[in-house]
Amino acid sequence: MNLSKKLKKFSGKNVLLLQGPVGGFFRKIATKIPKAKVYKVNFNGGDFFFYPFKSINYTKSLAELEDFYKKLFEEKQIQVILMYNDCRKIHEIAISVAKQMGIEVWIFEEGYIRPNFITFEKDGVNANSTLPREKEFYLSQKKFDKDFKFKTFSSTFKNMAFASFLYWFFAFLLSWYFNNSLHHRSLKLFDFLPWFCSVYRKNKYKITEKSLNEKILSLKQKYFLAILQVHNDTQLSHHYKKSTEKFIEEVIISFANHAKAKSYLVFKHHPMDRGYRDYTKLIEDLSLKYNVEGRILYVHDLHLPTLLINARGTIVINSTVGLSALYHNSPLKVMGKAFYDIEGLTYQKSLHTFWKECRAYKPDAVLHAKFRNYVIYKTQVNGNFFKNTSLD
Repeated sequence: MNLSKKLKKFSGKNVLLLQGPVGGFFRKIATKIPKAKVYKVNFNGGDFFFYPFKSINYTKSLAELEDFYKKLFEEKQIQVILMYNDCRKIHEIAISVAKQMGIEVWIFEEGYIRPNFITFEKDGVNANSTLPREKEFYLSQKKFDKDFKFKTFSSTFKNMAFASFLYWFFAFLLSWYFNNSLHHRSLKLFDFLPWFCSVYRKNKYKITEKSLNEKILSLKQKYFLAILQVHNDTQLSHHYKKSTEKFIEEVIISFANHAKAKSYLVFKHHPMDRGYRDYTKLIEDLSLKYNVEGRILYVHDLHLPTLLINARGTIVINSTVGLSALYHNSPLKVMGKAFYDIEGLTYQKSLHTFWKECRAYKPDAVLHAKFRNYVIYKTQVNGNFFKNTSLD
């Protein structure tokens, strides 16, 4: 998808920007829609820092937000709304009002296909996506037999980390003016401390997990891989309704009761959650309780594609790692709601039977190729939120 061409479809319209990704991406978006009247709502100091001019600052309560939207949409005659993530409460309310008033809603999100894409989709993303869920639909698509060519880009992690710090700093600095309780994550004084903890742990694990990593690499096709997500990921609260801790417990119980005695289970920690959560004790306690100690392994920074390629099967909640698992031909069980949980791609039966049956349920190669190409064509923008998008 060429983002500049897509934005030109909003030419001459009244466009409202809500919260975007951290950084100046939405400020750039505002300059790329020809002949449009672009409005922006800021909800905290971080939003304000990256979009200080020609913006509307919302400082009231969540209870008053619906009426605010109704008046704003009507007064400015809004025709299109753009936002990042559709599960934040401030965005859910906007989407609901927009539907009542017949206003188009488009959502940005991290790429379904990573690391070289971002997502831009109408009406919903992730489990709310309007992408078809029937395998017959994708198999009938002749246009998507050949893979699309795309550019690869260097990491922008430093850009993201610096922008995140600035966002947090100015949100905290202007907390006297804005209502920071509206934000989906805490914006308090010491919320930066886990970032330093993450750096410390990353370097620590390079040493302490070296032998563990070597052991896992020696267990080719003998281990199952379970992917952990960020503890406060909105995809968990909206499309799984359980905690990461509950996911860990459910998977270990099922593994203990139904997997072969010589198999292993590897939990992979999310890198963005490294400074916030450590599940070592929980996993050790559950392993002991269900008599699988020594067979449950917990790793933080082992190369993900290598883990996927060598796994006997992969279990996710609804992470986009599931799409990577499909790409690497790993049998996949989805525990939450995900747009890629489609017959022929993922294991559709119970987790209890997955352990012994998964090898017979590898992703259908033809279906996966057409599905992946369709997703890229319809929803993916080659680039990232900091540089190298088709806006440049």
